[in-house]
Amino acid sequence: MKLIVSVVFGALVAVSGTFLHNSYRPIGLLISLLALHLGLRLVRNMYLSRLANFLFALGWLSIVVRASSIGNGGEVLIQANLYGNVFVFGGVGLIAVFLLRQKK
Repeated sequence: MKLIVSVVFGALVAVSGTFLHNSYRPIGLLISLLALHLGLRLVRNMYLSRLANFLFALGWLSIVVRASSIGNGGEVLIQANLYGNVFVFGGVGLIAVFLLRQKK
């Protein structure tokens, strides 16, 4: 059950970040990255599992990749502007640092 909750929570953090990162510039981007960091810490402290953190990151990445690609109607939710690039690459960097620095 905790693994499913981790994936769903990661997806929810990604959805909120997707809609918020380009709003209220640059505060929305900072709040989106802060929510990602807090979500990673929450899953780590709640489940004490590397797998749960990895699944949180997988849920986040799956939503962000889908939101960055072209949809059926030609819409792109994460544009390739400064805020979109910082959100995607900053988020991936934050996840990588967080997962690599995690204690065993």
